[in-house]
Amino acid sequence: EAPLVAPAHAAADVPGAASRDTDPQVWCGCVPCERLLIWRGEGSNRTVWKAFCSVCLLAEMGYYMYIVRGFPVLILFGAFTLVKFSIETWGQDTPTWVCPGGIVMFLVVYVLIIPGVIYSDGVCTANQDIFFPYRSVAGAFLFFAGSAYALTYELGRFAWKKRPENKGKLHQIGLAKYCIHPNYFADLFTYSGWAVAAGTTCALSVPVLMIWSFVLFVCPNSDAYLAKRYPLEWPEYARSTATLMPGVRPVWANQVMAWVAFAVGGYLSGSCAGQCGN
Repeated sequence: EAPLVAPAHAAADVPGAASRDTDPQVWCGCVPCERLLIWRGEGSNRTVWKAFCSVCLLAEMGYYMYIVRGFPVLILFGAFTLVKFSIETWGQDTPTWVCPGGIVMFLVVYVLIIPGVIYSDGVCTANQDIFFPYRSVAGAFLFFAGSAYALTYELGRFAWKKRPENKGKLHQIGLAKYCIHPNYFADLFTYSGWAVAAGTTCALSVPVLMIWSFVLFVCPNSDAYLAKRYPLEWPEYARSTATLMPGVRPVWANQVMAWVAFAVGGYLSGSCAGQCGN
């Protein structure tokens, strides 16, 4: 059974659904992911979007580094993230979450998501409640391990897709052998390390809640895009490969993991009001 992909008979029950062989039905929560794919903005001027997103990213990450100017390790994280996001933006023409192809997703990212990280991993550092020896070292290890994993995957994918013989093919090698979304898996370590270095349970709630959002919304949306673009290769790849966590392939296991993360993340986020105040 393909992870997060409805079986053939289920597609027939959805009004307007196409055949499993050509257009497998994938769900983002309670909404068919195909309805959300518009955020990728196919046909948009990618050069203009890349430049615009890069300017906004520079402004927001620059502001973050100003806020945490008293914490050298957090300044380093902000600078590294700026470089990493720039590589992901300019290394491909495919719209990504950090440089989408439509205004709605752009507003979500640059008005909600990135400012949320700035708030939890920046503003809230004034009232830290996580203390243990070498906390910054542990945070840096997690952050750079996750970032290195993600960059290894992304750069390998960029190089693979530039080869003429791979044109129109689904990338399934390297780290993509172990899970469909190695970059999202790596983000869990990156943002956990960021939160540990920031030193608050409020910041730690972010990567925990990311598990829930990845399983229920982000991964299914990306899966829908891959299923549509690579209809011949996708079904077997999805059937045989874990979605987010290497080794965790069953749909029920991913759902349990997501809702446990939602409960834990919600509990940790209860500390945000006190930690992010004056």
